[in-house]
Amino acid sequence: MTNASVFSGRLEEFRLVELLQMMGLGSNTGALHLHQDTEHGVGRTGLIYFDNGALVSCTELDTEALTLGHVLQQLNLANATQIEHAFRLQTQDPLGKRIGERLVDLGILSEDQLANALKTQTLWTARELALWRSGSYEFHPDERLPERTPLHRIDSTRVVMEVLRYEHEWESLQPFLPQGMRTRVWMAFEPPIGHPLLFHAAAWRVISRVNAHHTVRRIATSLHQPEIEVARMIGPLVEEGLLVPGDAESTPGLPEEAARLSMNNFDLFSLLIEMEQYWLKRKTPLDQLVALADFINRTMKALEDECDAMHLSLAADTLHSILAREGLLGLETYQFRIELNRIDVEDFAAYCRRVLDSSSREAIGTAKVLYEQFSDLLQRALVAAFQAINSRVASPIERVQNQEAWEALFQTLRGEPSNTA
Repeated sequence: MTNASVFSGRLEEFRLVELLQMMGLGSNTGALHLHQDTEHGVGRTGLIYFDNGALVSCTELDTEALTLGHVLQQLNLANATQIEHAFRLQTQDPLGKRIGERLVDLGILSEDQLANALKTQTLWTARELALWRSGSYEFHPDERLPERTPLHRIDSTRVVMEVLRYEHEWESLQPFLPQGMRTRVWMAFEPPIGHPLLFHAAAWRVISRVNAHHTVRRIATSLHQPEIEVARMIGPLVEEGLLVPGDAESTPGLPEEAARLSMNNFDLFSLLIEMEQYWLKRKTPLDQLVALADFINRTMKALEDECDAMHLSLAADTLHSILAREGLLGLETYQFRIELNRIDVEDFAAYCRRVLDSSSREAIGTAKVLYEQFSDLLQRALVAAFQAINSRVASPIERVQNQEAWEALFQTLRGEPSNTA
């Protein structure tokens, strides 16, 4: 035990399948972090989210991890060209719809097919993580998926049964595919002596793709077949000496496509320090309201800088879309002017001055009402912008750290004492 809210242990003592059973029976909600041990000390990381005992997401932070693109091609729901097109659209609007949603918009997938593919990705990733026999785990009950992330629930009992079946089947494949679906294979330099070199068509299709794709996962993706089916064919070919297995070339991190769209390098902390120092100098209600609107613009400027560094193009209506989605474009008496991801701060300031000048002559209390309404609206708009960015940060640890830092800023904005001692 590390503290009252987080429990941890070793996978040698408590296997993942047992943890899954415990999460289901306890109807737990939170995130289970898995860390695999390696000879070099830096291993793979897995992350499983639960909602009342059901699995809603399972990911592996590894450059050769199973992606939605792999699943869609292996289930023959989309091809590489279609997925690449959706990816290019996303690079032009990285905070917009995700690749799966874009494929639905393009008419390539139905909503049901996308939901099934996401559940399949979760299930297949969980069964691979269950093969880890050494490492550590930590359960964080307060950690959840980023807001607005669709939850595709899978009953824990179903996952446990699939994991047990997979573990049993993999016992016979493990000697030949030691790195699971990430195992790299090569053609043998010479065929085994006495081998008849006769193959059925399915085996020949596998062999023909080895030199181009190497890993079990990538071969299966190119064949548009589920990877376990391809592993069943590759295992015997390795056993016969026709294919030679090697170490996986994956490293901790993200698959190439996800890495390009991740906001992991977004410099939130410098932005927050800048905002806090600026806020402490704002003394009047008008100055504070203008500062909040300016903070939204600064956040979007920092986002643009991050996108430029990653060679991504931020859509010109990103801020408008974020605020419109949350109903934060203004009040009945005033709507923000937004152009090229910036609020027109001067126009907003001019409106506030007009109201405040008239309130000093006519209605006592109007200034206070104006301040409270717009302060609440702008703070919620600032939160919406932050959450849209933070939801695209792949690292769960960085997401949590960002959230804590962001909440500390809002304590300053509200004049509340810091929780840090």
